[in-house]
Amino acid sequence: MVKLIKSSFRKDRAILSVFLLIIVISVFILHSGIFASMYPRLYDEYARDQGLADGYVYTDADHEFVDSVLAGNMDIVSYTVQDMLEIKNLKSTTSRNSKGKTGIWSIQRFGDNAGCKKLDFEEYDNSVSGRRIYINSFTAAVKELHTGDKIYINTVHGKLEYTVAGVFQYLLMDDLYLVDGDSFDELAELSGSRAMCIAYLYAKDGTDTGDVMQNVKTALQSGGKFYTDGYSSEEYRSGYTVIVNVLAGFMAVFALIIMMICMIMIVFTINNNISRDIVNIGVLRAAGYTVRQIRAALTAEYVIVGTVGAVAGIALSYVLFPVMDRGFIREICGIIWKKCLYPAISFTVLAAVVLFMIGTAYFSTKKIKNLHPATALRFGLKSNSFRKNHLPLSETKGELNLLLALKSSMQNMGQNVTIFFIITAVAFVTMISGLLYYNTKVDITNFQRMIQGDSPDIYIYPEDNSYDSAYSSIEKIRSISGVSQAYGLDSVTASTGGVEVTLIYVTDPDYVYCGIYEGEIMRKNNEVVVGSSVAAKLGVGVGDEIAVEYGDKSRRYLVTGLQQNVLSSRLYMTDKAAQEIGIDTVYNSLRVRVRNADAGKVDDVINRIESQVPGIIRIRNNYRELRSNDYTPVLAVAIVVFVMIILSIATVLLVIRLLLKTVFIRKEREFGIKKAVGFTSNQLRYQLALSLMPTTMAASISGAVLGYLLLDPLFTLILGGYGILDANLLLQPLLILITAAAVTGMVFVFCFLMSGRMKKLSAYKLIQE
Repeated sequence: MVKLIKSSFRKDRAILSVFLLIIVISVFILHSGIFASMYPRLYDEYARDQGLADGYVYTDADHEFVDSVLAGNMDIVSYTVQDMLEIKNLKSTTSRNSKGKTGIWSIQRFGDNAGCKKLDFEEYDNSVSGRRIYINSFTAAVKELHTGDKIYINTVHGKLEYTVAGVFQYLLMDDLYLVDGDSFDELAELSGSRAMCIAYLYAKDGTDTGDVMQNVKTALQSGGKFYTDGYSSEEYRSGYTVIVNVLAGFMAVFALIIMMICMIMIVFTINNNISRDIVNIGVLRAAGYTVRQIRAALTAEYVIVGTVGAVAGIALSYVLFPVMDRGFIREICGIIWKKCLYPAISFTVLAAVVLFMIGTAYFSTKKIKNLHPATALRFGLKSNSFRKNHLPLSETKGELNLLLALKSSMQNMGQNVTIFFIITAVAFVTMISGLLYYNTKVDITNFQRMIQGDSPDIYIYPEDNSYDSAYSSIEKIRSISGVSQAYGLDSVTASTGGVEVTLIYVTDPDYVYCGIYEGEIMRKNNEVVVGSSVAAKLGVGVGDEIAVEYGDKSRRYLVTGLQQNVLSSRLYMTDKAAQEIGIDTVYNSLRVRVRNADAGKVDDVINRIESQVPGIIRIRNNYRELRSNDYTPVLAVAIVVFVMIILSIATVLLVIRLLLKTVFIRKEREFGIKKAVGFTSNQLRYQLALSLMPTTMAASISGAVLGYLLLDPLFTLILGGYGILDANLLLQPLLILITAAAVTGMVFVFCFLMSGRMKKLSAYKLIQE
């Protein structure tokens, strides 16, 4: 038995080496995809270890009032109230990047409770003097900062320099910064901001955190008297991990496709090997070996290769996944990967691969079961086979090399079936990759909207955020050349049917994209559009009425549409409808879309707005931001797309290499005879490459069409748990032709280049043998 296995390894070492590489690639992707899907679990583990609060609220009410509200809530076990600065439009640079960035900073004193019982520091330097700042791991990853680096904050009184003294893991606010006490007081004075109250809450076990948060916010708002907002840890858990889960889903799909290719190639290769070694099998049977022993020996070599490949792929995942985490995953979710062994995952993957190899290989050897030794010793039934002579050369007109290639293709239906399924799978992955590239690099509109909702080309932050001032500014902006749309959109936290929602009010509903998949946008002041997750919780649809509560006021609205995106716990209504329930409809930012936008046109419009519209604090070029490498969600998907394309090419190379090996084994004598009658090596290589083209072209078109049709359903499946019920990515039909042509051309070129072994064939040597 051992001798049989060793003999098979010696004969098939080149083929088995290719199989080994394919298995290493697929197991690495699958194992890494499972790792990527673990970030929600890691969030829970970190939250438990750190004693993370169930949520937080911040308000401009005073400490005494906040204490009275929280102390009187029976669903809250404990809480802590701290000072916090929320500074908007804060411009900063770093010692690693001199390009200024403006954003909202939430700042607390270092040492105050930040919603967890302990802070887990990834980096910490106690020797730092002067102004000290402590940043979370998400900020550190995005800005590429470490302890000792500098952050410069611009104020009206000059530039303040801070030294990064620590990087900590934080699971709530991604914009939280901790500074020393003196710096906190200095920033409060220089920014003119009054410290707000931030309260971290721990809810009683068994209570609905969302309900507790909503009750607290309603009480703190005190009928609209105080500004109050806040979020639960559940919301942050979902927001931090959604993009990583998308990546994990696509990695798993890609790994399964490669495993399917591997399965087809195992069946094809084993059948070819049985045909090649038919006489040897007959001798073994005549010598007393049982069918079970022979099948076990043939199966064992693939099981051994599968086991070694799986172990190597798993080991590679342990080595490279932390690099991926540092490289781009942490910029998406801010969660630090735990470097440790995960035996349950690794042994499950290993066992699955081994069982897969056993099942596939043993199934492929079933034709030996009914093979009689005498039949095998007569070279099987092949020696008595008289197949139809396809395209007889004496009767068919055409170029000789092309006719011989077509004859070869038509005489190998088993090979054609194998090639068809393999190339279909490769074209499918290539098409999916191409469409994702189109949606993340060429035109990101639908992808970005699906993830984040409405997105303009330009954000404008006015000095006066009042309702009347916003409308006045919008009218001025609309008169500027190049502007196609200008509108206001802002939000508050409200509730409906006991469900906490983000209530979004707008100046012009028809300008807002909110991902409506059923019904239409609201236009009247008694209408509302409801997010998919809210609609599911309430059990409502288009045409139903819901009661929306804000503070102590409530009003019923007609549902005119259902909307979807990852942030689907939303309600949309007009600003006048929002005013009827007591909402102070201020606009902290205005939104602008540019006609036929491109980078140059957006820059021109921004320059005109700056010169023609007074009272603007700053203008943000969202068009450039979304298309830059700093926009992490798009960058992460683009990286995965690039890796998928590279691995698709590698898979094609390996499969063609494997295919050519088996073809040479089976057709070596045929090639030798053709050389003897005068065909050159290049002509034979050309014929071989051409013989694969009919099947390759059909498979490439089939795979591209499947990818085109299944992209949206696949995205809907992966993002279904995040409120996406009908993914609506941009589908470019031209990519079907480009993908089919690219895959077909790649197979032809690789086949021609990799069949160089043809030059070494010697007709004289074959005659001697």
